Amino acid sequence: MKNILVAATGLTGLIGSRLEELLSRDFEWLGLRYEDGFDITSSEKVDKAISSFNGEAVLHLAAFTDLNAAWKQRGDKTGMCYQINVEGTRNIAKACQKNGKYLIHVSTDAVFGGDKQSAYTEEDKPNPIEWYGQTKLWAEEEVAKSGVKAAIVRFAYPFRAGFEPKKDFVRKIIDQLKSGEEISMFGDTVFTPTFIDDIAVAMRAILTKKPAGIFHVVGSTQLPPLAAAEEIAKVFDLNEKLILPQKFDDYLKSGGRPYPKFAGLSNEKLKREPGVTMRKFPEALEEMKKQG
Repeated sequence: MKNILVAATGLTGLIGSRLEELLSRDFEWLGLRYEDGFDITSSEKVDKAISSFNGEAVLHLAAFTDLNAAWKQRGDKTGMCYQINVEGTRNIAKACQKNGKYLIHVSTDAVFGGDKQSAYTEEDKPNPIEWYGQTKLWAEEEVAKSGVKAAIVRFAYPFRAGFEPKKDFVRKIIDQLKSGEEISMFGDTVFTPTFIDDIAVAMRAILTKKPAGIFHVVGSTQLPPLAAAEEIAKVFDLNEKLILPQKFDDYLKSGGRPYPKFAGLSNEKLKREPGVTMRKFPEALEEMKKQG
């Protein structure tokens, strides 16, 4: 039964479109879209949209997520990365606080610098090392300063079956291996891939229980990208010999943008409080394979 009306930014994207699909029986969704005149960087338009919305909650998914483009904008508070991620979030948070809406703000593992060799928890102090992560941390701080009742949920490396408009890292690897292309993957870094179908389960629990605080809504496996690619090849019956190890230090010497080396996140708090258990990476891949 649809008992909660949820307004959402970014509902047509990789994550949002799947959440709407999986949770349409539980919640009624209202997309706040630029195409319909909604501009997240306009405080007036944001306030007007949220004040006229008679539902209980707002899910804020929209963000500037092109990390390479963000790096080129570093230090520029007039750039779209800052304007969307920070100013836009400030507008959303203030409007939700003013109008008594519960806010779920989506953040990222990139708020951490990657210098902790065990999994980051919600109690660890963020220390972003690149512009995208910095703007997302400032966005979290805007939510906290606004006084709105909110859950800040940090996602990491989301993937799903399907969705042609944007290929996630799993489907990119599958496509490359199917085409016989060799791929180089870090064997000495750690990340936390997250199945979007599991994110939907977590969002159902959070929208229902409305907890306040920070939650790592991520998968239950932290592993090197090299091991992840090998697992993808195994599950999808692809050629593991095409997967080559790459050293993180060699990447840094090439002059690429900063990249957190150890980006593992713990989801133990998510298990304790909303009571959600996320799948391990191999289990999620098997489910993805079934979906085709």
